[in-house]
Amino acid sequence: MTKHAINAFLATSVVFANEIAAICEMVGADAKEVERGLKSEQRIGPKAYLSPGGAFAGGTLARDIEFLKVASSGHSLSIPLLESVKISNDQHKDWARRKLKTFFPNLQDVTVVVWGLAYKPGTDTLRRSLAVELCNWLIQQGANVRVHDPVVKVLPADWHGNVRRFDTALGALADAQVLLIGTDWPEYRENSRELVSSVAPGLVVLDPNRFLAPLGTASDLRYLAVGTPTIERIA
Repeated sequence: MTKHAINAFLATSVVFANEIAAICEMVGADAKEVERGLKSEQRIGPKAYLSPGGAFAGGTLARDIEFLKVASSGHSLSIPLLESVKISNDQHKDWARRKLKTFFPNLQDVTVVVWGLAYKPGTDTLRRSLAVELCNWLIQQGANVRVHDPVVKVLPADWHGNVRRFDTALGALADAQVLLIGTDWPEYRENSRELVSSVAPGLVVLDPNRFLAPLGTASDLRYLAVGTPTIERIA
């Protein structure tokens, strides 16, 4: 029960931070500054997990939330707080889609590059990958989808003819309009140093976890992360 409770608490912390971040985007605040303020409260503390970023995928956190839901329902116990965690997390999975629609109401023929497809750094598995889910949606929207991942060499079979894989991250960016960070691979930080000088001005960069945060100061890029103020429509 302790293990389930720990993971449920972490999951709740993730969705709390991301809901606060969503409000920050609307009112013009920076969620990282709010995070620092929260951690200055003695009853919360500096080690609390309150970082705005991507949604959690369907791994341990999701399984333990579901376990507690099933266990409680078997005893006719209502747990509205924990039941709402999955609802909030599922809504947050659409963050990149909402931002893309803000920039490009019609994604037909818009070239979108996704850096990173793996479920998480250090693995080549695509199961439960939010980046894969996003690519599937981009295909449905008619976007031109390009991908790079340092370890994923074989793309899903149903992507044939719809997604183009590149051997280099920077090579995928030629004439692209959007770059989305799907997996926080360390080499992408290295590539980001060359990114500003190698892409067309106005490239939209969606970086949920602020992995490439220094790009936020590049005047030629339109950089957006979870919890940063919303940028006006550009197309």
